Amino acid sequence: MAFSIRTRLTFWYTALLTVSLILFAATFSYTLSKIFMSRIDRQVGSIANMMVHTVMNPRGEILLPADFEIILERFFGVRTAGSYIQVIDQHGNILGRSSNLSGANLPISPETYANAVNKATTFEVVPRFGSYSMRMVTKPIVFKEKGLVAIVQVGTSLEFMEEIFNSLIYIFTIGIGVAVLVAAAVGTFLARKALHPVAELTSAARRIEAESLNERIDIATPNDEIGMLSTTINEMIERLEKSFSQIKQFTADASHELKTPLTIMKGEVEIALRAKDDPEYLRETLESSLEEIDRMSDIVNNLLDLTKIEAERKATPTVPVRVDKVLTERFDAIKRVAAEKGVELVMESNSAALTVSGESVRIGQLLSNLIDNAVKYTPGGGKVSVSSASEDSCAVIRVKDTGVGIDKEDMPFIFDRFFRVDKARTGGVGGAGLGLSICSEIAESLKGEITLDSAIGVGSTFTLRLPLCDATA
Repeated sequence: MAFSIRTRLTFWYTALLTVSLILFAATFSYTLSKIFMSRIDRQVGSIANMMVHTVMNPRGEILLPADFEIILERFFGVRTAGSYIQVIDQHGNILGRSSNLSGANLPISPETYANAVNKATTFEVVPRFGSYSMRMVTKPIVFKEKGLVAIVQVGTSLEFMEEIFNSLIYIFTIGIGVAVLVAAAVGTFLARKALHPVAELTSAARRIEAESLNERIDIATPNDEIGMLSTTINEMIERLEKSFSQIKQFTADASHELKTPLTIMKGEVEIALRAKDDPEYLRETLESSLEEIDRMSDIVNNLLDLTKIEAERKATPTVPVRVDKVLTERFDAIKRVAAEKGVELVMESNSAALTVSGESVRIGQLLSNLIDNAVKYTPGGGKVSVSSASEDSCAVIRVKDTGVGIDKEDMPFIFDRFFRVDKARTGGVGGAGLGLSICSEIAESLKGEITLDSAIGVGSTFTLRLPLCDATA
């Protein structure tokens, strides 16, 4: 059975308090018992030592007067009240005992007797001597020439100590029980209060759906754990809102871009079907349809490229790539196309050993798109120059053209998907509007960036910056 966090917090809080109180009670009781027992041992041990000096003369004879208790109190200042005293010989026969024993004998176990024979003093607890337990010391009286002469036993009742500990057990049991009940009630209240923001957070998160991603969770205390969680969720919702917006825009743009060539093809084919006797018109129609098919193919391929780039950001392993070599290869591949259009394509500089971390195919695609885009929007007689250099730990590639340029109003959107500048401004040159988007996506996946500087009628300069890496990495 799964319990709520509030129940689990209350349980663990209460359990921890209960264990802590029990440990405290046990430690306190143990320490107090040690203190009591130490005091009792000193008391009975002192009486036993005095008895040894009292009953034994210098010749090793036992002299035990009938009133030895009075002698101990009057002459030695030893209080014997409440203490049981017994003296036995080496054979266990009773030589004398205090009056409060009333004919009873203090017990001596075989182990204790053996210790006495071996000249060792024994402290022990005798259970149930009368109504209560008794603490007793057994001390041997040893003379050099005779060995063990007698044994002195002194005991005192543990009635007072047992009553104190019985009271402590009662107090601790009631106190711990009440404390646990109070702790459970307080723990439930505190857990409910502490988790109240979580309940509000849950309720707010449930209200936010795909149609209401513009809503955000209110954050009362942004610096605590709940506040940081709320901030994280708001950031996640913001990313979802952006993704949903991009998906909607992407779907709308893709639908429009694919719909247009299909509509053109359908209209031309329908007209061509009516013109059965005009082979030249049929040929033109087929050529036009083929152009639209190529256009659709480019759009689909570019869309697939964008999807792959996004998927490869974390999946594709990166390796050191010589950007200068890739740039030379792509430059040579596009140079013939530029010459056919009448555009001068020149390599102004190409610094050697520019190594970045990435994937050579994607880097080549990025450089090809930038150079090809510059050639496409530069009219015949214009010039496109390419250069590379190392600046601030980055490989910097610049593609500069003398083409039509881009208006300042359009520059913020130039890397958006399906964004295209008005054909009237570009001399009728158009495209699917995905080339620069692909460039931007690839640059971001390589932790780089692309910037643009352009002016109408002057030309554009695209600057690509990619972080350099160790060629031996």
